[in-house]
Amino acid sequence: MKRFTVILAFFLLLMTPLTAYADVIVLPENDFYKQHASQIIFLGRNFSANGEGGSVAVKKEPGASSNVTKLQNGEKTYIQNSCLFGGEFWGFTFEHSGWIKLDQMFVLYDYIAFEEEHLGEFYPYAGDYAEIKDTRSAIAWPWPGADYYLLKFEDLDVENLMVAYAYGDEDGREWGFVTYIFGNRNIWICLSDPSNRDIPVFNPTPEPTPWVSETMHIDIKQSTLKNEFPTLFVITALVVVLAAATAVLIKVFWKPNKANPGGDGDD
Repeated sequence: MKRFTVILAFFLLLMTPLTAYADVIVLPENDFYKQHASQIIFLGRNFSANGEGGSVAVKKEPGASSNVTKLQNGEKTYIQNSCLFGGEFWGFTFEHSGWIKLDQMFVLYDYIAFEEEHLGEFYPYAGDYAEIKDTRSAIAWPWPGADYYLLKFEDLDVENLMVAYAYGDEDGREWGFVTYIFGNRNIWICLSDPSNRDIPVFNPTPEPTPWVSETMHIDIKQSTLKNEFPTLFVITALVVVLAAATAVLIKVFWKPNKANPGGDGDD
């Protein structure tokens, strides 16, 4: 069981960013993103604004002086990507086509937060989807025990359903995590009671919390400066060498005309 937990943990670390690409992800039409795409990380979480002055600025690129718009505190937006710039984390929002400082945002509780809290409790699903076969329907939940559900699947064929791993709650219900089905990503289904939208709430939505990165980021600003420094050094050195070489050539080959004190007359 311990071995499976370790393998599952490794699988989840790999799966979380990859499953988000089950559909085609549209890349941002943003110059900063295009220039630094290799150093920008997929995030894929919902946030709410929590600025000190009552709002949070959205900028065309991290560190920009002007704003694209502002989000009022409590306003929610989906942050697709994150980056580290000058020691500060920034997130890109498609909705507003700009970058937001993530230390001025709260992350909303979601399936990722649930995974972090219950990772050691997951196990492989060994059932045959019997309840879903009978009803051909299922309710999709954001996480087990949530205080709201997402949608209901009708005429569901279990051949299109694949449970990545399962979870058992304290009341004996079995839940399955589905990474992708019919355009929906990262959802939970109560496998033992799939059509019941009135399952008692046992894990209500908590208040949003500050976001802490679990992924290593490369500081774009620092790496850019490091890349620019050798180039600047080489250019400066070439200028100095060229100036010195020019001075030497002038000294060797250029000789001033000496005036003839005797004039140009014949002897």
